[in-house]
Amino acid sequence: MGESENDYQGPPGSYDSYLHTVILSSFQISITEITNEQYTDFLNQAYSDQLIEVFIETNLGPNMNDLLVFGTDVAPPEYIGKALYNLSGARVMKDHDNDDGDNDPFTGEIESENPLNIAFIGFDEFNEVNEWFYVKDPSNPEHFKWVELTDYYNYTDIPHQEDVTILLNDYNDWEELVDYPNNLPSLSDVKNWPVGFITWYGAKAFVSYYNINLPTEAQWEYAAKAGNNFLYATSDGNVNGDGTSANWNNLIENPSRGHVLDVFLNDPNPYGIYNLSGNVWEWMEDWYTSDFYLNTDGATDPVNTTDTGFKVRRGGSWNYHEATLKSSTRAEDEQFKGNDHFGFRVVQNFLAENNGQLNENYKSDYLLFTIFPNPFNPVTNIKYSVPENTDVSIRVYDINGNMIKELYNGNQVVGTYNLSWDADNQPSGLYFVKMTSNNFTQTQKLMLVK
Repeated sequence: MGESENDYQGPPGSYDSYLHTVILSSFQISITEITNEQYTDFLNQAYSDQLIEVFIETNLGPNMNDLLVFGTDVAPPEYIGKALYNLSGARVMKDHDNDDGDNDPFTGEIESENPLNIAFIGFDEFNEVNEWFYVKDPSNPEHFKWVELTDYYNYTDIPHQEDVTILLNDYNDWEELVDYPNNLPSLSDVKNWPVGFITWYGAKAFVSYYNINLPTEAQWEYAAKAGNNFLYATSDGNVNGDGTSANWNNLIENPSRGHVLDVFLNDPNPYGIYNLSGNVWEWMEDWYTSDFYLNTDGATDPVNTTDTGFKVRRGGSWNYHEATLKSSTRAEDEQFKGNDHFGFRVVQNFLAENNGQLNENYKSDYLLFTIFPNPFNPVTNIKYSVPENTDVSIRVYDINGNMIKELYNGNQVVGTYNLSWDADNQPSGLYFVKMTSNNFTQTQKLMLVK
């Protein structure tokens, strides 16, 4: 892992990619970044399970007055009460070129990013077919009012204070909006773009729900170097200046006029993996420290579990420069940040010498999976996982809180388990399945329909 300091292209004095060797257990990594459509599917399932809720952020900060997806108080502890996704996410508007010379991007004249750098997931709490979240169609005027969305004000010389005396509009500056709607991407296009506006919590919620993992730095870099010690995380280890190797700011614009593109863009690397470089920065499991590589030489399956306030992100994005596309480049951000160039991909950890069982070095969370079918008649399936040897109980309760069935109560080793409940002798109605183990409790509701 890492690179020599002579090859480092980061800011002076910030070298943090020290050369060292680690050992990795077997793992699988997703060949693409997670898409808008995939994340929408997750949101609908998590909303049905009451793990997430949607409301307007009222606290001071960059997301104040935005419509956000939050973890509920019954969500896994990693994201209880945390913002996962910004439904109001829009392009970055700031003084990119620092023309006023004050080094504050939120004063002075704005240089706008492409209006397609926007959140493509919508929400309708009254949807009657349980598809509350959906991918929005760029050509649907009910989903996007592009003229209004390209209105903006410049800043004054006071940070974040807008000059509301002159309303500006750059609708005609973007080729995608010329001859509306013929130059806009289609709904099928944006469904297959990587989901953006994802906080680290939003990425973690996804992998927790499906009992998989975020990549560690070591796993990501192993995939990026592709068995060939590739300098850049591209198909052949090189970067083409015309943008054909990766979706990055190859024209060196400030700001870039680009945006995210299809997750299968360009050629895959020798492992069959797409877009490890560019498109969106990818959240890692690790906390960031600059000297972590110094302390893990010779380690097996290293992952930084020490809370430093910053999570690692890797791979650069559509609006970043060439050096960020390198296999060894490290970057970091706070967990609560999510914008138009932050996304993620996923891994599944295995022990090759243990018949494909989950690697205990990467213990999964306690988790009660989405129960299916639901509604049901009369049998449904219940899947759950435990990350350690512990006592577990799985019980069914009626709407009055009376326990009517104990499906399991005893000790279980690390693993994922399946149970079924035959409710043939129960009346139609609402029921609850409750999993309890080692200070963990999770409940899901069921509807029996006869």
